[in-house]
Amino acid sequence: MNLQENIQRIREMMGLNEVSNPYSITWLEPTREYFSQELDELLGNNMRFSKDEFFHPQNYDLMYSIFPHTFKMIAEYSKGSDVEDEQEIKDILLDKEIDELMDDWDKFNNVLMKDHKSRKEGLNLFNMGSMEEWDDGKISQTRGMGKLTNQQPHIKDTTSLGLIKQMGDNPNLQGYKKNIEDFRNERHRELPPPFVMRLQSGGRDGKEYTLIGGHKRSTVASQLNLPITAWFINLSK
Repeated sequence: MNLQENIQRIREMMGLNEVSNPYSITWLEPTREYFSQELDELLGNNMRFSKDEFFHPQNYDLMYSIFPHTFKMIAEYSKGSDVEDEQEIKDILLDKEIDELMDDWDKFNNVLMKDHKSRKEGLNLFNMGSMEEWDDGKISQTRGMGKLTNQQPHIKDTTSLGLIKQMGDNPNLQGYKKNIEDFRNERHRELPPPFVMRLQSGGRDGKEYTLIGGHKRSTVASQLNLPITAWFINLSK
C-alpha cells in the first residue's frame, strides 16, 4: 500500500469528508415560530401516538397529563362518540396503535393539526426542552440519527462533492443533497437544532432516545463531522 492509499484508508476509517473540514455550523435555540413549524413532526406523525411511545404503559399517564385534549380527541374519534372520563380514554388508547383505533388517520390528522388546543399542547411539550450537546455516544443511541452512509451503505465517496454525485436524482435523497449543497455554498450555516425526546420507556428499536424533528439536517451534519446540539425534551425524569 503506497502513501496515498494509506492516507485514503485512514481518512475513511476516521470518517473524514475533506482533507480539512471547511464547514461549520451554529445551532440556534428554536423560536416559537419554529416550534409551530415542527408541530407536523409531532402531531402529524402517528408513530408518536403508538404503543411504543405515547400510549406505552410506562409513558401513558405522563403523556396524558401533557396531551389531555388530544388524547380525548383520538379516543372519541376512535369510539365514534363522546367518552365519559379519563379512565375510558385510557381503556381505549393504552397500548394501542393508530391503525387499531382508526383506518383514516390522514383525515383525522387534518383535523388534529388545525385544532387550537392540540397545537397548544404540542407547543407546551416543545417548551419542556433545552439545548444540549449531542455527542457520538448519544447519536448512536438516538433512533433516526447518524451518518448518511450508515443509512445508505451504497454511498462510498464521503467527500461532499462525492456525496452529491452519488445521490444524483434519487427523489428520496434530495433533501440531504440540498443540505450538502447549502454547506458547499455557504460554508458556515446557522440552523435550528434537531429535536430529541426521551420517554420513560426509552426509545424504539433498543435505542435510548428518539429523534422527532430535524432528521436531514442532523444526518448531514453528522456526515460532515460537525458537532451536533439537540433540543432535548427529557420526559424520563
